[in-house]
Amino acid sequence: MPVRSYSYILHPKLRFKVHMRKINCIVIDSNAHDLEILSQHINSIPFFELLGVFKSSEAAVDILRTQKVDLLFLDIENSGISGLKFLESISYSTRVVITTKEGHFALEAFNLSVLDYLLKPLNRERFRKAADKAYELFSLLSLRDRRYPGEEPMASQEYLFVTSDYSLVKIKLSDVTYIEGLKDYLKIYLVNQLNPVITRMTMKALEEKLPGNQFFRVHKSYIVSIDKIDIIRSQRIKIGANTVPISDGYYETFRQKVNI
Repeated sequence: MPVRSYSYILHPKLRFKVHMRKINCIVIDSNAHDLEILSQHINSIPFFELLGVFKSSEAAVDILRTQKVDLLFLDIENSGISGLKFLESISYSTRVVITTKEGHFALEAFNLSVLDYLLKPLNRERFRKAADKAYELFSLLSLRDRRYPGEEPMASQEYLFVTSDYSLVKIKLSDVTYIEGLKDYLKIYLVNQLNPVITRMTMKALEEKLPGNQFFRVHKSYIVSIDKIDIIRSQRIKIGANTVPISDGYYETFRQKVNI
């Protein structure tokens, strides 16, 4: 089969040339045969760069913390600790493709905004479709991150719109104190407002929209506004009269973020 050209985004409405670095990938799977097959598939894609393969999620923690991992191929059954729990802890900047023999994880996985869901045994053509999807996404992200004259940097973002009660509600980011996740819904708490704004969205999807210099995810169910923090004590954050927990998986990164 001839090698496909990836000089252009493959979606027919997005036929423009993209100059993009390779997409850094890792694989987590306890099955040695599946690791080998995935490695071969990844190495056959010209815009993928395989950084490493790991037999457990615990073994991959260091590379996820210290290197820029764009794409993670995760066996949700054979990754050590609960695959879905591990998936919730992964930074929004790392996109995930699930690999598994079972289909019943699909709904929950897609609620966590995975890029794709591949069933084993892995089919080469199906894998290439997932690769195409990754290429389109990272090409768009690369274009978004370019800074043209007059464009406002992400740090100056002042608001976002969310859907609530069948309406689009404008949320001023300076008013947000913290965000709580409840399955498929989020509660966005605002200063001087007793009731939170409730919107149907995943934590991961909202996290992607928030400027990282203003907000930080401290738990699978909580994102906090850094400048609204009053007290940090014993892995607990006080924001006004409210208390937000910091989970073990986020604590060290959070400490570095706020210099404690």
